[in-house]
Amino acid sequence: MSFLSFAFVALGLTTAACGSGRDDSTFNNSNATDDPAKQDPGGSFGSDPLAPGGVFSACATSATDAALTPANLVIMYDKSGSMGDTNNSPPFDPKLKWIPVSTGMKAFLADPGSKSMNASIQFFPIGDTVEQVCSYNYADPEVKLTPLSESSPLVNAINTTRPQGGTPTLPALQGAISYAKGVAAKKPRDATVVVLVTDGEPGITIDDKFSEGCPNNNIPTVAKTARDAYLNAPSIRTYVIGVGPALDSLNAIASAGGTQEAIMVDVRDPANTTGLFQKALERIRSQTLSCDFTIPPPPAGKTLDPTQVNVVYSAGGKHQVISYSKDCANGAGWRYDDPSAPKRITLCPTMCTGVQSDRDGKLTLAFGCATQVDVK
Repeated sequence: MSFLSFAFVALGLTTAACGSGRDDSTFNNSNATDDPAKQDPGGSFGSDPLAPGGVFSACATSATDAALTPANLVIMYDKSGSMGDTNNSPPFDPKLKWIPVSTGMKAFLADPGSKSMNASIQFFPIGDTVEQVCSYNYADPEVKLTPLSESSPLVNAINTTRPQGGTPTLPALQGAISYAKGVAAKKPRDATVVVLVTDGEPGITIDDKFSEGCPNNNIPTVAKTARDAYLNAPSIRTYVIGVGPALDSLNAIASAGGTQEAIMVDVRDPANTTGLFQKALERIRSQTLSCDFTIPPPPAGKTLDPTQVNVVYSAGGKHQVISYSKDCANGAGWRYDDPSAPKRITLCPTMCTGVQSDRDGKLTLAFGCATQVDVK
């Protein structure tokens, strides 16, 4: 299942040029904006160029469907006592972290914008003793990979979980990575990532003394675990969301895991925490839901001419021909992975954001007519 519906139209895939048959002023509207939803319906966002009588209709000969790369989130969720254990001495108020963070998590999982994604969830720590907590099989999630179009199992798991215990980050992350590697092996074309949510550094309080608790349960070893997962096939990136202040040490884990730095959520004002946490997950969503896709092979005996490819975005009965932009200089448009021998097409950042925001939009890759080029 994809975030958007993609239709690829194989049109006249030959080395011979095909006249576009278009009036360029129709597509180079000076009032156009970078937001596809705000295009002038009388200009570049008008009638369907592929429909009978449309400016590309003379080139249309056949069509095939394809989809964006699906995304899988393997969530490892810290439920340690500091997240909100009222039985701790002294007690931790769940209204400060656990409740607003869980509310943000559930809102993200149920968000229609996430419906094309899949997610699993596991909590840590699990166990009544240090030995149990450190040896638990965190690679077996509480809820296995589930389409977010049906997110209720994940939401129910959060609702029935309560904060308690220490922070065995190393075995928890090892388990998440192990599960993610298994998912990636079964779904090699998917984008599978780990999302580590935690409110503190690795460690467990034993006899009123904070220590590693589990062997090598420390930032350097956890970071090495994330690095190994990122560098070895199948490559798994680790995103880190830090719940609370003074968690800069978590940046080492995120950087080693290929995601640059941890995303910090300020919890000083619980009224804002839910929204901040949801935005953190949305940021991961936008980075994981790729806006690139493989160019389908041409029909037998035909050759792709990269100068005769157009991308059409359709939404609400309106249509926009997206211009080609070799370097994505203004953020809009699309580009090839390799202009001389293209295998993939990528939407530029601004266009990607605009298209992703419309869950009912459709992209059509049309072949056979001279490419509409960004002339700004």
